[in-house]
Amino acid sequence: MAGGTALIGHVEDVVDLCLTVKALRAAPPLRTAGWDQVHEVPVVSRGGRLAVPEMGDGGDVGAGAPMPNLAIAGKGRYRLRVHVRIGEAGEEHLVVVFPGASRKRLKLKS
Repeated sequence: MAGGTALIGHVEDVVDLCLTVKALRAAPPLRTAGWDQVHEVPVVSRGGRLAVPEMGDGGDVGAGAPMPNLAIAGKGRYRLRVHVRIGEAGEEHLVVVFPGASRKRLKLKS
């Protein structure tokens, strides 16, 4: 995590994982049930854009399809809440982005 960049890795050695990304205008209620880990960190959008990069030619990292701009309130400070679970279907991540001024890094469930 470095200001305007966040790297979210996988927990297990997996080839594919399910990634769901949501951008909200306000902080959602904290929901940890059904998730193995939930962490929240600050991120800054200096240019009014936050995005998940598309998968490059190597196919190692990135989204398999274009994703929308997650900085829905424009330039400023946001919170990035990452949920992770590992089950029969593999590894799943839910990333929720919302405006927030806090600079704290939180382990909400680990």
